[in-house]
Amino acid sequence: MPLKLIDEKLIADLTTTAQNSARRRTLYTFHTDNSDKLQRMAAVIEPESYIRPHKHQRPDKVEVFVILRGKLAVVIFADDGRVSEHVVLEAGKSPWGVEVTPDTWHMTLALEPDTAMYEVVEGPWHPKTHKTFPNWAPPEEDAAAGQAFIARVRQDLMLY
Repeated sequence: MPLKLIDEKLIADLTTTAQNSARRRTLYTFHTDNSDKLQRMAAVIEPESYIRPHKHQRPDKVEVFVILRGKLAVVIFADDGRVSEHVVLEAGKSPWGVEVTPDTWHMTLALEPDTAMYEVVEGPWHPKTHKTFPNWAPPEEDAAAGQAFIARVRQDLMLY
């Protein structure tokens, strides 16, 4: 099919999956191979989903987030873990998206239930080199620490 739709059905299906997921998020990939030079995804994220801060540096990669539904914070961190910048993307309002430069610590945080976004990141994707994680952010497997980290970021940015 030459046209791949980003429509209500796709987002509704992703929402159901995210709501029932232990990670409280899900991803649909439009690219067909991890070696593709452009990785394209639609995602639904719930507010309690902890996405560990990371950066793309081996090789350097640009990442783009475009809001489709809900409200999303894209948070930038200094090398020591302090929040240095953020933007809130809200469906139907400007700004509609943001590009994160390579080698930048960042995370996304849903601010409303069933937040949907379109994400583009340069490929190829390789599990050992795609993301670098900082030692100041807990691993995603530590659910309690991840929730505490989200609470700290929300408090730092006054995003409740």
